[in-house]
Amino acid sequence: MKNQFLFIYFLLFFVNILQAQKNINLKEAIELGLKNRKDLQNLQINTQITNNELEKIKTRNLPKVDASADFRYNTQLQTNILPAGAFGPEPTAVRFGTNFNNLIGVNATYDLYNPANLADKKITLQNLEIDKATIQKSEIDIKNAITQAYYAILLNQEKLKYSEANIQRTQKYIEEGKIKLKEKSILQTDFDKLLLDNANAQMVVEEDTKNLQLSKLYLSNQMGSEDNFNIAENLSDFMKNIDTNKIQKSIDNRIEIKQEQLKITQNQLNIDKQTRLGLPTVSLYGNFSIQNLSNNFEPFASNVWFPFSYVGLKINASLFDGFLRKKTKNEFQLKTLQSQNTISKLKNDYNYELQSAIVEMQNINQKIKNAQENIKLAESILLIDNVRFKEGKINASELKNTEYSLQTAQNNVLNLYYNFLMTELKYQKAVGEL
Repeated sequence: MKNQFLFIYFLLFFVNILQAQKNINLKEAIELGLKNRKDLQNLQINTQITNNELEKIKTRNLPKVDASADFRYNTQLQTNILPAGAFGPEPTAVRFGTNFNNLIGVNATYDLYNPANLADKKITLQNLEIDKATIQKSEIDIKNAITQAYYAILLNQEKLKYSEANIQRTQKYIEEGKIKLKEKSILQTDFDKLLLDNANAQMVVEEDTKNLQLSKLYLSNQMGSEDNFNIAENLSDFMKNIDTNKIQKSIDNRIEIKQEQLKITQNQLNIDKQTRLGLPTVSLYGNFSIQNLSNNFEPFASNVWFPFSYVGLKINASLFDGFLRKKTKNEFQLKTLQSQNTISKLKNDYNYELQSAIVEMQNINQKIKNAQENIKLAESILLIDNVRFKEGKINASELKNTEYSLQTAQNNVLNLYYNFLMTELKYQKAVGEL
C-alpha cells in the first residue's frame, strides 16, 4: 500500500513537471492570459453589476404594495372642548374615541409616468457599453503586455545562444593556447588572457541565463499563471512571419477613441435626464384598511371592525430647484467638450504613431539585413583569424579584437531585432489590430 502511494505521488510529481514545461506560442500565451487574468475577470463582473442595476431600474415600473398594522391602547383619551351653546350655555369638555384603536391596512402605489426612469434606463444601457469598451481596452493592454514579455524571451533566447557559442569558442581557444604554451609559441600572459576571456564569457552566460529565466517568469505573471512555460518559437522563425510591408490604415478602430465617443453619448443622456426631471411625476395610489374600535379588547367580535378605502391620483412637479438642473447640464456640456478635445488629440497622436511606425519599420528592416551581413562577415573573419592564430601569425589580443567585432555585430542585430518587434507592436496598436 505504501509503495502504491509513493508511485502515485511520483507520477503526479512528474506530470506536474511536464505541465510546467509546456511549450506555447504567442497566440496560446495571449489566450491563456485573457482566460486567467483576474483584473479582466473583475471588469467582466462589472458588466454583471451594471446589468443588475438595469434590472433594478425596470422594477420601478412595477406597482409597490406594502402592508401595515397598528395596535393601539389609549391609556387616556384626548379631551376636546365644545363651544358654549352646543350642548348647554357653558363650554363642555368631552372625550372622543375608544380604549382600543387597531388598524390593519394595505397600501399600493404605481407610477403612471416618471421622467427619471426612462432617462436612467438609457444611461445604464450606455454604462453597459462603456463597461464593454473598458473590457476591450483591458484586453488590448493585456495582449500588449504578454506580447512584449514574449518578445523579451525570444530576444533573451537569441542572446543566450550567442553567449553560449562565445564561451565554446573561448574554451576552444584555451585548448589551442595550452598547446602553444607547451610549444612556447605564446607567453603565459597571452594564455592568461584566454582564461580571462573564458571567465568573462562564463559570467555573460550566467547573466543571460538569469535574464531568460526572469523573462519567462514575467511572461507567466502577465498571463496570470503560476506555471512556467517554454515558448515554441525561435527569433529567426518568428521574424519570418512578420509582414514588413506596412501600409497606411485608418485609426478610427482605436478603442481609446471609441471610449471618448461613448462618454460624449453618456453626457448627452445625462443632459437629457436633467431636462426630463423638470417634467411632472404622475402616480396612482390606493389603500384598503379595517379598523377595530372598542372599549374592550374584543378583536374577534363582528361588530367592532370597520373597513374603509380610497384611491387617488398624485401629480408632483418641481417648480424651482435653485437652478440645479441648469448647472448640472452645463457640467455635462463641459465634459462633452473635454471628450471632443481628447478625441482630436488622440487622432493626432495616433496618426503620428502610425506614420512613424511605417517609416521606422522600413528603416529597421534594411538595417537588420545589413547587420546580418555584418555577422556573416565577422564570422568568416573570425574563422580565418582562428586559423592564423593556430599558425602563430596573430596573437591572442588580435584574435580577441576579431571576437569583439563579432560580439558587437551580434549585439547590434539584437538591438535591431528588439526595435523591429517593438515597432511592429506599435503599428498593430496604432491601427487597432492588437
